[in-house]
Amino acid sequence: MKIAIVAESTYNCLMQSPRSAPPFVLLLLLLFIQTETGCSRSEDTANNRNASVGNSSSVSAVVPKDNIDELLLLVNLPFAPEEVSWEEKPGENIIAVVRFSPENAMKMSAEIAKQGEPAPETIAVETWYPAELIAQGELSGESTIQGKTYPAAAFLTPPYTKGKITRIDNTDYFILQISS
Repeated sequence: MKIAIVAESTYNCLMQSPRSAPPFVLLLLLLFIQTETGCSRSEDTANNRNASVGNSSSVSAVVPKDNIDELLLLVNLPFAPEEVSWEEKPGENIIAVVRFSPENAMKMSAEIAKQGEPAPETIAVETWYPAELIAQGELSGESTIQGKTYPAAAFLTPPYTKGKITRIDNTDYFILQISS
């Protein structure tokens, strides 16, 4: 009886089942897989962290509201506005830029004149104001607009207790500033 000794080829050694592979090869393979997936996870985590930082800055940015009905729940306006743009700091204040039709702007002017004598007012233009007011502010060279201010007592609802309303010169815009 002859016993044949067959040399194992490298291919046959590599193709053996993982159970029969030497432990250091399995350990090396496992370490490689963890390193690769661990790096991609840390990149994903870093990207998610950066994305959340980006999102938090956009959340904190001022985004004015433009819902007329929502504003009318907070203030009394005797005439229907054409357009509103406003921001609210709950429990603190509301700044609303309100545009009326030319007819309602005249009526609103007559209504606010009942509140008392006007005072001249200079208002710094905010970036969220309508384009017409921003352009008027740029023409002044100081990013401000001029108007006549009246007390806003007739337009207040709780919790707001004080404020003023300004008719912006040469426009149908009014700026309502109220606080609690």
